Formats: sequence, structure tokens, C-alpha cells
Amino acid sequence: MNEELKALYKADVNERKKLGSSKVGADEELLEHDKERRKRVKEIIDSGGLKVAKDFYHAALIFQHGEASKDFQKANELARKAMEMGDERAKWLFAASLDRWLLSVGKPQKFGTQFIQNSQGEWEVVQPLDASVTDEERAKYNVPPLSKALEAFKQKYM
Repeated sequence: MNEELKALYKADVNERKKLGSSKVGADEELLEHDKERRKRVKEIIDSGGLKVAKDFYHAALIFQHGEASKDFQKANELARKAMEMGDERAKWLFAASLDRWLLSVGKPQKFGTQFIQNSQGEWEVVQPLDASVTDEERAKYNVPPLSKALEAFKQKYM
């Protein structure tokens, strides 16, 4: 396992825990740190530094916290590789990064992993959502049924 990549991953996760869900995405310092982490992870990838499933997972999470469609697409590619290599956590990250990428290019999300606060400050699933995806398909990627998605999101992040 790439120890530098693991440290970058832990820094990403810990910074988000400290800020809490209400500030994620809005904090300029966080955005700058995310950019720096993505830059370093790209260098690690380019130098062949991803070897095991955890490396791909760690890199995928950092790109998932990107700002552009290309970041989310890269996160999805990396999560797919981690998943194919046997990292069970990567299944959810694969679904979430796909949803984030699809929404970023103006398409409906498939799995219902992306949420937004509405004008009343309440959290809801980002629309549009592909209604053809079943809860059985979601389960293959460790995504909760759509009827429980919002509740699961709140438990994890609130």
C-alpha cells in the first residue's frame, strides 16, 4: 500500500469530519486542500504509484471530492479498478462517483447517492434521477434502497 496516498486520504476524510456536513463544499480552505491533494495524487498515479486495491480506493475518494466532471470521471475509473481488485468499499464509491459525474454532465443520477439542501434547508435527493434503476441494482453497489437513501445519508453525515 502506498503510505503517502493513505496519508492524503486520511487528511481528506479528517478535514471533512472537522468541518461537518454544513460546510463541506463551501469552505475555501477545504477546496484549496482538495486541489492540492488531487494534484499530488495525479503525480502518484502518473508515476505508477497505485499498486493495490486500497491505493485505487484512496485515490478515487480524493478525486470524488473534485470540482469538475473530469475529476468525478477519474474517481469513477479508480473506484471501478479498486472494486475489480476486491475492495468492497469501492462498490459504493463507484456508484457515488458515477452519480456525481452523470449530474455534472447534465444527465440523471442512477443510484441516488447525491443530495442537496433545498430552499427550506432540508436535504433531498438531487434530481433528475433515473427511475429505471432498481433497489436490487443499488444493493449490488452497497447503496441503500431509494426509500431509505435520505435516512442513510443523514445518519452518515449529520
